[in-house]
Amino acid sequence: MQKELYTKIDIPKPLLNIYQEMAMFPVDLLKNHALNMIRNKITQYKTEDMVFRKKYSCDFDKFKARIRAMDNEENFEWEDDLMDWEFAVTNQQLWRRKERIVSSL
Repeated sequence: MQKELYTKIDIPKPLLNIYQEMAMFPVDLLKNHALNMIRNKITQYKTEDMVFRKKYSCDFDKFKARIRAMDNEENFEWEDDLMDWEFAVTNQQLWRRKERIVSSL
């Protein structure tokens, strides 16, 4: 079940008073929370990328070229790793773009 996201949030008065006393604004808290979650995703995909770099002693593009250069050969482990690695690299780039967007707000 998908929850609806509202642009207006009713914050209980005591909590709002505390935020004001601390010179904190709810939008900043939401932004920081989003950035933390985004950075966790980036770290996750970066770690996966590093595991493959270590395993194959090259970067993704070189490994992809190595797979494409194989003539009439099949290596299912390599092909599976290529898909997983591509997913990690692509998502790392995606979340870095989102990090820049949220950081600029």
